[in-house]
Amino acid sequence: MSSEEAKLDEKVETQKEDTIKKEEVKKDEAPKKEKNKYKEQIASLEAELAKSKDEYLRALAEIQNTRKRLQEEHARDRKYASQKVVGELINPVDMLVKIVNAPAPSKEIENYLIGFQMIANQLVGVLEAEGLKEIKALDEEFDPASMQAMAVIETSDVKPNMVVEVMQAGYMYKDRVLRPAMVKVSKAVEAKNENECENKGEDNNE
Repeated sequence: MSSEEAKLDEKVETQKEDTIKKEEVKKDEAPKKEKNKYKEQIASLEAELAKSKDEYLRALAEIQNTRKRLQEEHARDRKYASQKVVGELINPVDMLVKIVNAPAPSKEIENYLIGFQMIANQLVGVLEAEGLKEIKALDEEFDPASMQAMAVIETSDVKPNMVVEVMQAGYMYKDRVLRPAMVKVSKAVEAKNENECENKGEDNNE
Protein backbone atom coordinates (compact mmCIF):
# COMPACT_ATOMS: atom_id res chain seq x y z
CA MET A 1 0.00 0.00 0.00
CA SER A 2 1.39 3.32 -1.01
CA SER A 3 1.73 6.25 1.35
CA GLU A 4 -0.99 8.13 -0.52
CA GLU A 5 -3.43 5.28 -0.07
CA ALA A 6 -2.53 5.13 3.62
CA LYS A 7 -3.18 8.85 4.00
CA LEU A 8 -6.47 8.48 2.18
CA ASP A 9 -7.53 5.64 4.45
CA GLU A 10 -6.52 7.64 7.49
CA LYS A 11 -8.53 10.60 6.28
CA VAL A 12 -11.56 8.41 5.68
CA GLU A 13 -11.23 6.93 9.17
CA THR A 14 -10.94 10.42 10.65
CA GLN A 15 -14.08 11.55 8.83
CA LYS A 16 -15.88 8.44 10.05
CA GLU A 17 -14.85 9.18 13.62
CA ASP A 18 -15.94 12.82 13.28
CA THR A 19 -19.27 11.70 11.85
CA ILE A 20 -19.76 9.22 14.69
CA LYS A 21 -18.91 11.91 17.28
CA LYS A 22 -21.33 14.38 15.70
CA GLU A 23 -24.06 11.76 15.74
CA GLU A 24 -23.32 11.02 19.38
CA VAL A 25 -23.43 14.76 20.21
CA LYS A 26 -26.77 15.04 18.41
CA LYS A 27 -28.07 12.07 20.36
CA ASP A 28 -26.96 13.73 23.63
CA GLU A 29 -28.47 17.09 22.68
CA ALA A 30 -31.84 15.62 21.64
CA PRO A 31 -32.90 14.60 25.17
CA LYS A 32 -31.74 17.96 26.50
CA LYS A 33 -33.87 19.81 23.97
CA GLU A 34 -36.82 17.59 24.79
CA LYS A 35 -36.23 18.18 28.49
CA ASN A 36 -36.05 21.97 28.00
CA LYS A 37 -39.20 21.81 25.90
CA TYR A 38 -41.05 19.98 28.67
CA LYS A 39 -39.76 22.47 31.24
CA GLU A 40 -41.13 25.35 29.16
CA GLN A 41 -44.49 23.59 28.82
CA ILE A 42 -44.61 22.93 32.57
CA ALA A 43 -43.73 26.57 33.34
CA SER A 44 -46.44 27.74 30.93
CA LEU A 45 -49.02 25.43 32.52
CA GLU A 46 -48.02 26.56 36.01
CA ALA A 47 -48.43 30.21 34.95
CA GLU A 48 -51.88 29.46 33.50
CA LEU A 49 -52.82 27.58 36.68
CA ALA A 50 -51.68 30.49 38.88
CA LYS A 51 -53.68 32.92 36.71
CA SER A 52 -56.79 30.71 36.86
CA LYS A 53 -56.41 30.35 40.63
CA ASP A 54 -56.11 34.12 41.04
CA GLU A 55 -59.21 34.69 38.89
CA TYR A 56 -61.10 32.06 40.88
CA LEU A 57 -60.14 33.65 44.22
CA ARG A 58 -61.17 37.09 42.92
CA ALA A 59 -64.52 35.74 41.73
CA LEU A 60 -65.04 33.92 45.04
CA ALA A 61 -64.25 37.08 47.01
CA GLU A 62 -66.70 39.08 44.87
CA ILE A 63 -69.43 36.47 45.43
CA GLN A 64 -68.80 36.52 49.19
CA ASN A 65 -68.88 40.34 49.27
CA THR A 66 -72.12 40.37 47.27
CA ARG A 67 -73.68 37.78 49.58
CA LYS A 68 -72.59 39.76 52.65
CA ARG A 69 -73.95 43.01 51.18
CA LEU A 70 -77.28 41.37 50.37
CA GLN A 71 -77.50 39.91 53.87
CA GLU A 72 -76.81 43.35 55.39
CA GLU A 73 -79.41 44.96 53.15
CA HIS A 74 -81.94 42.27 54.04
CA ALA A 75 -81.25 42.73 57.77
CA ARG A 76 -81.56 46.51 57.39
CA ASP A 77 -84.82 46.16 55.47
CA ARG A 78 -86.22 43.93 58.21
CA LYS A 79 -85.01 46.31 60.94
CA TYR A 80 -86.69 49.35 59.37
CA ALA A 81 -89.65 47.53 57.81
CA SER A 82 -92.23 49.52 59.84
CA GLN A 83 -90.62 52.94 59.37
CA LYS A 84 -93.01 54.18 56.67
CA VAL A 85 -96.16 53.16 58.56
CA VAL A 86 -94.89 54.55 61.87
CA GLY A 87 -93.91 57.80 60.16
CA GLU A 88 -97.38 58.21 58.64
CA LEU A 89 -99.06 57.58 62.01
CA ILE A 90 -96.98 60.08 63.99
CA ASN A 91 -98.95 63.21 63.11
CA PRO A 92 -102.48 61.86 63.66
CA VAL A 93 -101.49 60.11 66.90
CA ASP A 94 -99.66 63.23 68.05
CA MET A 95 -102.77 65.34 67.41
CA LEU A 96 -104.97 62.78 69.18
CA VAL A 97 -102.72 62.84 72.26
CA LYS A 98 -102.86 66.65 72.38
CA ILE A 99 -106.67 66.64 72.09
CA VAL A 100 -107.29 64.06 74.83
CA ASN A 101 -104.86 65.84 77.16
CA ALA A 102 -106.46 69.25 76.63
CA PRO A 103 -108.78 70.61 79.41
CA ALA A 104 -112.38 69.47 78.89
CA PRO A 105 -115.04 72.23 78.74
CA SER A 106 -117.59 70.02 80.53
CA LYS A 107 -117.88 66.88 82.64
CA GLU A 108 -119.64 65.02 79.83
CA ILE A 109 -116.86 65.73 77.34
CA GLU A 110 -114.28 64.83 79.98
CA ASN A 111 -115.84 61.33 80.25
CA TYR A 112 -115.58 60.94 76.47
CA LEU A 113 -111.97 62.09 76.53
CA ILE A 114 -111.07 59.43 79.09
CA GLY A 115 -112.05 56.70 76.61
CA PHE A 116 -110.18 58.37 73.76
CA GLN A 117 -107.19 58.85 76.04
CA MET A 118 -107.04 55.10 76.60
CA ILE A 119 -107.14 54.54 72.84
CA ALA A 120 -104.40 57.15 72.32
CA ASN A 121 -102.22 55.49 74.97
CA GLN A 122 -102.68 52.11 73.28
CA LEU A 123 -101.68 53.55 69.91
CA VAL A 124 -98.60 55.16 71.42
CA GLY A 125 -97.72 51.85 73.07
CA VAL A 126 -97.97 50.02 69.73
CA LEU A 127 -95.74 52.59 68.04
CA GLU A 128 -93.21 52.45 70.87
CA ALA A 129 -93.14 48.65 70.60
CA GLU A 130 -92.24 49.10 66.91
CA GLY A 131 -89.29 51.31 67.84
CA LEU A 132 -90.74 54.82 68.14
CA LYS A 133 -89.20 57.00 70.84
CA GLU A 134 -89.77 60.66 71.63
CA ILE A 135 -86.67 62.84 71.46
CA LYS A 136 -85.91 64.32 74.86
CA ALA A 137 -85.32 67.99 74.09
CA LEU A 138 -86.57 70.30 76.88
CA ASP A 139 -83.73 71.57 79.11
CA GLU A 140 -81.25 69.65 76.95
CA GLU A 141 -78.38 71.10 74.92
CA PHE A 142 -79.41 71.83 71.34
CA ASP A 143 -78.52 68.98 69.00
CA PRO A 144 -78.75 69.90 65.28
CA ALA A 145 -78.83 66.20 64.36
CA SER A 146 -82.18 65.64 66.08
CA MET A 147 -83.55 69.15 66.63
CA GLN A 148 -84.54 72.13 64.52
CA ALA A 149 -84.20 75.61 66.02
CA MET A 150 -87.31 77.65 65.26
CA ALA A 151 -86.40 80.65 67.42
CA VAL A 152 -83.60 82.01 69.60
CA ILE A 153 -84.41 83.46 73.03
CA GLU A 154 -82.04 85.81 74.86
CA THR A 155 -81.96 84.88 78.53
CA SER A 156 -79.63 84.90 81.50
CA ASP A 157 -81.59 82.23 83.39
CA VAL A 158 -79.97 79.31 81.56
CA LYS A 159 -76.70 78.83 79.77
CA PRO A 160 -76.56 79.41 76.00
CA ASN A 161 -77.54 76.78 73.43
CA MET A 162 -80.10 75.09 75.67
CA VAL A 163 -83.64 74.13 74.63
CA VAL A 164 -86.03 76.35 76.58
CA GLU A 165 -89.25 75.37 74.79
CA VAL A 166 -90.44 72.50 72.59
CA MET A 167 -92.85 73.70 69.92
CA GLN A 168 -93.35 70.25 68.40
CA ALA A 169 -92.14 66.92 69.74
CA GLY A 170 -89.55 65.03 67.73
CA TYR A 171 -89.30 61.27 67.35
CA MET A 172 -86.66 58.64 66.71
CA TYR A 173 -87.42 55.38 64.92
CA LYS A 174 -84.89 52.97 66.41
CA ASP A 175 -81.59 54.75 65.60
CA ARG A 176 -82.99 57.07 62.91
CA VAL A 177 -84.46 60.55 63.28
CA LEU A 178 -88.03 60.23 62.06
CA ARG A 179 -89.05 63.79 62.85
CA PRO A 180 -86.77 66.43 64.40
CA ALA A 181 -87.98 68.30 67.46
CA MET A 182 -89.01 71.91 66.75
CA VAL A 183 -87.49 73.97 69.57
CA LYS A 184 -86.58 77.40 70.90
CA VAL A 185 -82.95 77.79 71.93
CA SER A 186 -81.40 80.04 74.56
CA LYS A 187 -78.87 82.70 73.75
CA ALA A 188 -76.69 84.78 76.05
CA VAL A 189 -77.90 88.31 76.66
CA GLU A 190 -75.72 90.66 74.64
CA ALA A 191 -73.82 93.23 76.71
CA LYS A 192 -74.96 96.79 76.00
CA ASN A 193 -72.46 99.28 74.67
CA GLU A 194 -71.08 101.50 77.45
CA ASN A 195 -71.40 104.62 75.28
CA GLU A 196 -75.06 103.84 74.65
CA CYS A 197 -75.62 103.45 78.39
CA GLU A 198 -73.90 106.81 79.06
CA ASN A 199 -75.93 108.52 76.35
CA LYS A 200 -79.14 107.11 77.79
CA GLY A 201 -78.09 108.32 81.24
CA GLU A 202 -77.47 111.83 79.93
CA ASP A 203 -80.82 111.83 78.15
CA ASN A 204 -82.56 110.84 81.36
CA ASN A 205 -80.82 113.59 83.31
CA GLU A 206 -82.00 116.16 80.82
